[in-house]
Amino acid sequence: MSPISPDPVQESLSRRWNMGYTSVDFLTRCISICVGLYFLDNEAVQKLQDGQVRQDDFEEMVYNALNETDPEAAASFRGFSQTRLREEDFQKLFSYWVGFGEDKRKLRVFLERLINPHFARAYRPDLAVSSWLERLAIKLLPESGGTFYNGTSGMGGVALKIARIWKEKKLPLQVLTSEGDQHLYRLSVLRAKIHGFSFEQTDKDCLRTEEPSSKVDLSIMFPPLQAGSSIYISDSLVCGKDWSFAYRQLEALNETGVGICRVPNGALFNARNRAFREYLLNQNVLDAVIALPKNSAPFWPSAPATSLVVLRKGRKRGEAIRMMELPVSELLGRKNYFKTGRAICVSPAVQERNIPACEFAMNDYNLSPQRYLPTEWRNDGGQWRVHNSVKESGDAQIRETVELGEVAKIYRGINVAGLSRSETGIGVLRLSDVRDGEIRKEGVTRYDVTDGEKQMRYRICEGDILVSCKGKAIKLCLVSEDASLLLSHDFLGIRVDRAKVDPWYLYYFLQSPTGWQAFQRIQMGSSIPMIRAADLERFPLHYIPLAKQTQCAAELREANALVEEQLEALEAERQRAYKRFYQQTEMEDDL
Repeated sequence: MSPISPDPVQESLSRRWNMGYTSVDFLTRCISICVGLYFLDNEAVQKLQDGQVRQDDFEEMVYNALNETDPEAAASFRGFSQTRLREEDFQKLFSYWVGFGEDKRKLRVFLERLINPHFARAYRPDLAVSSWLERLAIKLLPESGGTFYNGTSGMGGVALKIARIWKEKKLPLQVLTSEGDQHLYRLSVLRAKIHGFSFEQTDKDCLRTEEPSSKVDLSIMFPPLQAGSSIYISDSLVCGKDWSFAYRQLEALNETGVGICRVPNGALFNARNRAFREYLLNQNVLDAVIALPKNSAPFWPSAPATSLVVLRKGRKRGEAIRMMELPVSELLGRKNYFKTGRAICVSPAVQERNIPACEFAMNDYNLSPQRYLPTEWRNDGGQWRVHNSVKESGDAQIRETVELGEVAKIYRGINVAGLSRSETGIGVLRLSDVRDGEIRKEGVTRYDVTDGEKQMRYRICEGDILVSCKGKAIKLCLVSEDASLLLSHDFLGIRVDRAKVDPWYLYYFLQSPTGWQAFQRIQMGSSIPMIRAADLERFPLHYIPLAKQTQCAAELREANALVEEQLEALEAERQRAYKRFYQQTEMEDDL
């Protein structure tokens, strides 16, 4: 038997660089060899160790062994093993893994490591789901026997987890899965057999196949975030693609079933899905919405922000919806992570009820948890804690939070798409015209805007604060003097009521860590984050008396000005030092 390497998986993967295969092809072949060795008895493995075997002969041997007891698994093995290596490369890889073939437990551990994370990362990183997120979804389900359905099973990770947990709790559970990707479907069939479970699995896309033969009690789905297709519920109601998997899940649940589905955050508030959200509320099936940290997709850094939507049939009419936000990403994996989330109950309609949590009225069918949660996460000495924005300080002075719309007017910029450029027109401020917090007037594009009403509506004034409303990076600028410029639709303008707020105080507050965290909560959208005027109006502003605002802002401006003067002086001194260096080394003439 070959000596066991300290890390057989990494040792095997390192061989790929010398063989020249893609990660997916090489991993597929590694997995198929390990699966085959797992299903062969030790006597057969011992014979394979004593000689060489061709790829086709090995697959035929495994297929015949599987076909005697499980024809579906045999067919899945044959379909999954279609990837071919050069025969000499297969011999090297096979001779390495055959050394572990007799220890089935260890071989299963190695096989799981090949599948997750390596195969998940290489094959479809957008489909990979973190283990902690799978566990969280399972924790949200009621502990009862019955039927479980996953219509987007992928490699079968969630189905295996829930089957194992329910078995440990001695709860009867029938598991049904569906997966349209043939490669993943075959792998999920093999994984189930390796772990000793018998699932009812289909190789169909759950959007294009019939519902399960009988309604199910429990369901979890983590659908691909860039897939789906619209579904016509009626002549007047369309379920958009972002909600299509959740709708299919809802249709599969029985009269008291519970389902959990991941959806992109944009689907919770955007205009095109408003009618379907209204439909969900009218059907009284929406039980909870849980906002996830931004890095909850393990191998996909650019993944859109997502939330878990909990659907429950049989709810009492008038029950509140639980809105929850999990902690910031720095807390992932820590002990009691799931207990540190913050939550609130939201009523679909305004009426009195006895609910053991704060209660807010549903706003315009908006299902975004950040809309209703009044607290924020702060880093307190290296520890992230929930901080209430309204509290009493030690000196008994009340620190209040007001919505920005109460003390300022928010105005939108003009859309230049339909305007003609003109050298004699009026300048319109675009994103590129604001750099380092200042307006760069040179190079501002001019447009033919003759409508006097539009000029008044979009003109920026001294004291206005400009906030970029498109893109992840946010630009801020305080207009220090009146300028004959209009604001473009790249920005939102804030014009404060100077009897209530000092512009410079607001400007510095928006730049603070508290301000940036609040911006992150109101940024919505998948590919291009956006800030809406309505959300900026609800922006929480830490409010102190006006006189103190002016005093604190003036002191900070004075300190900044002094620092800038010192930096300019230091920069000038540095330039003089370089000049002396060039003179002393006689490089000045060359320069």
